Amino acid sequence: MQSLLMFGAAFLLVVSVLGALEFGYRTGVRRAREEDARAASQIGAVQGALLGLLGLLLAFSFAAAGARFLERQDLITQEANAIGTAYLRADLIPDPYASALRAALREYTSHRVEVSRHLKDSISAANSAEIGAFHDRMWSAARDGSLAKPESMMAVVTAVNDVIDFHATRVAAGKKHLPMVVMGLLIACSVLSIGVIGYSCGTGKRRRATLTTSLAMLIAAALWITIDLDHARSGILRLNDAPLVALERSLTR
Repeated sequence: MQSLLMFGAAFLLVVSVLGALEFGYRTGVRRAREEDARAASQIGAVQGALLGLLGLLLAFSFAAAGARFLERQDLITQEANAIGTAYLRADLIPDPYASALRAALREYTSHRVEVSRHLKDSISAANSAEIGAFHDRMWSAARDGSLAKPESMMAVVTAVNDVIDFHATRVAAGKKHLPMVVMGLLIACSVLSIGVIGYSCGTGKRRRATLTTSLAMLIAAALWITIDLDHARSGILRLNDAPLVALERSLTR
């Protein structure tokens, strides 16, 4: 469902910019007789200012969305490393606590892979409850094992705590998106800029269809990629769970 919404958003972006281009052109043709050279120069100044503002907004929005995407991808690797470390440090506590901790970590990793495979936006309440139960199992095993062998407490408890913290960090990172006000301003500036370009072509009575349509599609593509990067589980550009999948395979051998 989320994927369909993302593709629907892409379609609306293309229709909006092409519609603005055509509307601007036809409006410009109707006003062509009334415009003089001075008015044409004023249109050029407005067009340049709008394109400059659009470039600034696109640059910051695209960079922010890309940074959030890379942050989320890095957190997957860091979480896999944290789970692997906790699994190895389970050897520092005696059985049955070590076996209980390793079993909880194996099942937790498999659960994380399965949840991520079907995740579209945020984790459901049911999955959050299951993850919380895994955290309780891991913490109980680490705590009891550390009490049985106090010298291992710092190594084992810290590693398990890191696993729990990385989950919370990933959930928080997944909720970071470009504010809707900023996205609305970006889309409005894009549509208005393309409309002014079409208007300028209309007053000159030359469409320049190849150049203007290419520019409109390029702006729509930049907007779409910005939105897609910002929702890394719904569109074409998706997070790669390979680190967790590889860890799952290594733990179940």
